[in-house]
Amino acid sequence: MPDKPVWYTRLEAAIEQLEALPSPWVDRAALESSLGVGRRRAQQILQPLVRRTLGKNGLANREEVVRHLRGLAAGQAVSFEVQRRERLHSILDRLHREQKERPRVLVEAPTAIVNQELNSLPPGVHLEPGRITVTFEQPLQALEKLLALAMAIGNDLDGFDALIAHPPR
Repeated sequence: MPDKPVWYTRLEAAIEQLEALPSPWVDRAALESSLGVGRRRAQQILQPLVRRTLGKNGLANREEVVRHLRGLAAGQAVSFEVQRRERLHSILDRLHREQKERPRVLVEAPTAIVNQELNSLPPGVHLEPGRITVTFEQPLQALEKLLALAMAIGNDLDGFDALIAHPPR
Protein backbone atom coordinates (compact mmCIF):
# COMPACT_ATOMS: atom_id res chain seq x y z
CA MET A 1 0.00 0.00 0.00
CA PRO A 2 1.19 3.53 -0.66
CA ASP A 3 2.40 5.60 2.28
CA LYS A 4 -0.62 7.91 2.35
CA PRO A 5 -3.61 6.41 0.53
CA VAL A 6 -6.08 8.94 -0.85
CA TRP A 7 -8.97 6.73 0.18
CA TYR A 8 -8.18 7.39 3.85
CA THR A 9 -10.15 10.61 3.57
CA ARG A 10 -13.17 8.71 2.20
CA LEU A 11 -13.50 6.15 5.00
CA GLU A 12 -16.50 7.70 6.79
CA ALA A 13 -18.51 8.08 3.57
CA ALA A 14 -17.57 4.53 2.55
CA ILE A 15 -18.73 3.14 5.89
CA GLU A 16 -22.09 4.89 5.47
CA GLN A 17 -22.48 3.45 1.95
CA LEU A 18 -21.61 -0.06 3.11
CA GLU A 19 -24.00 0.13 6.07
CA ALA A 20 -26.79 1.11 3.67
CA LEU A 21 -26.29 -2.01 1.53
CA PRO A 22 -29.25 -4.43 1.61
CA SER A 23 -27.02 -7.52 1.70
CA PRO A 24 -25.01 -8.58 4.77
CA TRP A 25 -22.12 -9.45 2.41
CA VAL A 26 -19.61 -7.15 0.74
CA ASP A 27 -17.73 -8.06 -2.41
CA ARG A 28 -14.76 -6.44 -4.10
CA ALA A 29 -16.93 -4.33 -6.42
CA ALA A 30 -18.93 -2.83 -3.53
CA LEU A 31 -15.75 -1.94 -1.64
CA GLU A 32 -14.15 -0.58 -4.80
CA SER A 33 -17.16 1.67 -5.41
CA SER A 34 -17.56 2.90 -1.83
CA LEU A 35 -13.86 3.71 -1.28
CA GLY A 36 -13.24 4.99 -4.79
CA VAL A 37 -10.27 2.65 -5.24
CA GLY A 38 -9.18 0.34 -8.00
CA ARG A 39 -9.86 -3.37 -8.30
CA ARG A 40 -6.47 -4.44 -6.91
CA ARG A 41 -6.62 -2.15 -3.84
CA ALA A 42 -10.18 -3.30 -3.04
CA GLN A 43 -9.02 -6.93 -3.23
CA GLN A 44 -6.09 -6.20 -0.91
CA ILE A 45 -8.32 -4.55 1.68
CA LEU A 46 -11.02 -7.22 1.46
CA GLN A 47 -8.81 -10.35 1.32
CA PRO A 48 -8.22 -10.88 5.08
CA LEU A 49 -11.95 -10.48 5.71
CA VAL A 50 -13.29 -12.92 3.09
CA ARG A 51 -15.51 -15.60 4.71
CA ARG A 52 -17.34 -16.96 1.64
CA THR A 53 -16.77 -17.30 -2.05
CA LEU A 54 -19.30 -17.15 -4.82
CA GLY A 55 -17.61 -18.32 -8.00
CA LYS A 56 -14.38 -16.36 -8.05
CA ASN A 57 -15.75 -13.54 -5.90
CA GLY A 58 -14.77 -13.33 -2.26
CA LEU A 59 -17.46 -12.14 0.11
CA ALA A 60 -16.88 -10.58 3.52
CA ASN A 61 -19.36 -9.98 6.28
CA ARG A 62 -20.46 -6.37 6.05
CA GLU A 63 -20.17 -5.84 9.81
CA GLU A 64 -16.56 -7.09 9.78
CA VAL A 65 -15.69 -4.82 6.86
CA VAL A 66 -17.28 -1.82 8.61
CA ARG A 67 -15.44 -2.69 11.85
CA HIS A 68 -12.16 -3.00 9.93
CA LEU A 69 -12.70 0.36 8.18
CA ARG A 70 -13.66 2.05 11.46
CA GLY A 71 -10.45 0.70 12.98
CA LEU A 72 -8.49 2.20 10.09
CA ALA A 73 -10.37 5.50 10.43
CA ALA A 74 -9.54 5.67 14.14
CA GLY A 75 -5.88 4.93 13.49
CA GLN A 76 -3.08 7.42 13.78
CA ALA A 77 -2.09 7.19 10.11
CA VAL A 78 -5.56 8.18 8.91
CA SER A 79 -5.82 10.98 11.45
CA PHE A 80 -2.44 12.34 10.40
CA GLU A 81 -3.34 12.15 6.71
CA VAL A 82 -6.68 13.92 7.21
CA GLN A 83 -4.98 16.70 9.23
CA ARG A 84 -2.21 17.00 6.62
CA ARG A 85 -4.74 17.38 3.81
CA GLU A 86 -6.76 19.94 5.81
CA ARG A 87 -3.58 21.98 6.40
CA LEU A 88 -2.73 21.78 2.70
CA HIS A 89 -6.22 22.93 1.70
CA SER A 90 -6.02 25.75 4.24
CA ILE A 91 -2.67 26.93 2.88
CA LEU A 92 -3.87 26.73 -0.73
CA ASP A 93 -7.07 28.63 0.13
CA ARG A 94 -5.06 31.34 1.90
CA LEU A 95 -2.64 31.67 -1.03
CA HIS A 96 -5.54 31.85 -3.48
CA ARG A 97 -7.27 34.57 -1.43
CA GLU A 98 -4.01 36.54 -1.12
CA GLN A 99 -3.44 36.31 -4.86
CA LYS A 100 -6.95 37.60 -5.56
CA GLU A 101 -6.60 40.42 -3.00
CA ARG A 102 -3.10 41.44 -4.06
CA PRO A 103 -2.46 40.52 -7.69
CA ARG A 104 1.13 40.64 -8.84
CA VAL A 105 2.06 44.06 -10.17
CA LEU A 106 4.24 44.05 -13.27
CA VAL A 107 4.82 47.80 -13.25
CA GLU A 108 4.31 50.26 -10.42
CA ALA A 109 1.63 52.71 -11.56
CA PRO A 110 2.23 56.34 -10.59
CA THR A 111 -0.79 58.62 -10.22
CA ALA A 112 -0.06 60.22 -13.59
CA ILE A 113 -0.55 56.87 -15.33
CA VAL A 114 -3.70 56.04 -13.40
CA ASN A 115 -5.20 59.28 -14.73
CA GLN A 116 -3.70 58.83 -18.21
CA GLU A 117 -5.57 60.40 -21.11
CA LEU A 118 -5.47 59.35 -24.74
CA ASN A 119 -4.31 62.78 -25.95
CA SER A 120 -1.21 62.68 -23.74
CA LEU A 121 0.12 59.14 -24.23
CA PRO A 122 3.88 58.69 -23.67
CA PRO A 123 6.23 59.16 -26.63
CA GLY A 124 6.40 55.99 -28.72
CA VAL A 125 2.72 55.08 -28.32
CA HIS A 126 0.76 55.75 -31.51
CA LEU A 127 -2.87 54.99 -32.29
CA GLU A 128 -4.39 55.07 -35.75
CA PRO A 129 -7.25 53.24 -37.41
CA GLY A 130 -6.49 49.53 -37.35
CA ARG A 131 -3.06 49.91 -35.73
CA ILE A 132 -1.47 50.41 -32.32
CA THR A 133 2.29 50.95 -32.28
CA VAL A 134 4.46 50.92 -29.16
CA THR A 135 8.20 51.54 -29.50
CA PHE A 136 10.62 51.16 -26.60
CA GLU A 137 14.26 50.54 -25.74
CA GLN A 138 13.99 48.56 -22.49
CA PRO A 139 11.45 45.91 -21.41
CA LEU A 140 10.38 48.06 -18.46
CA GLN A 141 9.61 50.94 -20.85
CA ALA A 142 7.38 48.59 -22.84
CA LEU A 143 5.46 47.64 -19.70
CA GLU A 144 5.10 51.27 -18.62
CA LYS A 145 3.85 52.36 -22.06
CA LEU A 146 1.42 49.45 -22.32
CA LEU A 147 0.12 50.24 -18.85
CA ALA A 148 -0.33 53.90 -19.79
CA LEU A 149 -2.21 52.83 -22.91
CA ALA A 150 -4.42 50.43 -20.95
CA MET A 151 -5.22 53.09 -18.34
CA ALA A 152 -5.99 55.67 -21.03
CA ILE A 153 -8.30 53.23 -22.79
CA GLY A 154 -10.03 52.44 -19.50
CA ASN A 155 -10.49 56.15 -18.82
CA ASP A 156 -11.97 56.89 -22.29
CA LEU A 157 -13.20 53.80 -24.12
CA ASP A 158 -15.35 55.79 -26.55
CA GLY A 159 -12.39 58.00 -27.45
CA PHE A 160 -10.24 54.91 -28.01
CA ASP A 161 -12.89 53.38 -30.28
CA ALA A 162 -13.05 56.60 -32.28
CA LEU A 163 -9.24 56.75 -32.73
CA ILE A 164 -8.72 53.18 -33.93
CA ALA A 165 -11.95 52.48 -35.79
CA HIS A 166 -11.72 52.25 -39.58
CA PRO A 167 -13.82 54.91 -41.27
CA PRO A 168 -16.96 53.51 -42.90
CA ARG A 169 -16.56 52.80 -46.63
